[in-house]
Amino acid sequence: MARYLVYIETRGDPVTVKGPVAHVPALPGASARGKTVEEAKENIRVAVQQYLALLRDVGEPVPKADEPILLEFEETENTTFVTDYDPVQPNELETLFRWMAISRQELMDLLRCMPQEMWDWRPSEEAWSVAQIVCHLAESDLWYTERLKQWPEAPLYRLAATRGIALERLRAVPEAERGKIVHHQGEEWTMRKVIRRMLEHEREHIAQLRTMIEEYHRQSPSTADASA
Repeated sequence: MARYLVYIETRGDPVTVKGPVAHVPALPGASARGKTVEEAKENIRVAVQQYLALLRDVGEPVPKADEPILLEFEETENTTFVTDYDPVQPNELETLFRWMAISRQELMDLLRCMPQEMWDWRPSEEAWSVAQIVCHLAESDLWYTERLKQWPEAPLYRLAATRGIALERLRAVPEAERGKIVHHQGEEWTMRKVIRRMLEHEREHIAQLRTMIEEYHRQSPSTADASA
């Protein structure tokens, strides 16, 4: 029997003011909401089975279809769970990246089956269109990864991490968009300007650091002698 802990976020989504949300930390990607806690519990049972089926179909090592699933529920008002504080291990990271790729492939397969005229269709005046949802997902990837901008704490590791994210974003800009002008808070930006400012900004602070090092050695002669 496979057992999974399910956190029920009882206060719901603070942004959209929707109902309680159920999360399964051991199965990142399995979540469901409901108008009530009980409805969220019922919906997560279905979501877990569907998610396991998706992972199973592509060969991921998850419980077999005939294996019983036991969900253990814990209600909380927190949006960050105890399990969220566990460091992600290298082998676990590769698994999570695979699951992200599997989920994205499912999304792309779904979108490819949609007729072009459906992209701007909305089921109601208040609802988003397909195009709006896709743009929202694209922006959300950046929004979520931005949450890590204060991590890791060690400056050198943080420097490497943020540069990696920046390079991935720059590489993702299509060739046809690399001369596009973007207005942000009244200022015009292009890809070339972004790269130029990144380099200028870094070089400016390199010079600042060199000055600081010189000043440090002037004020600490013994340190300078030791380094020599």
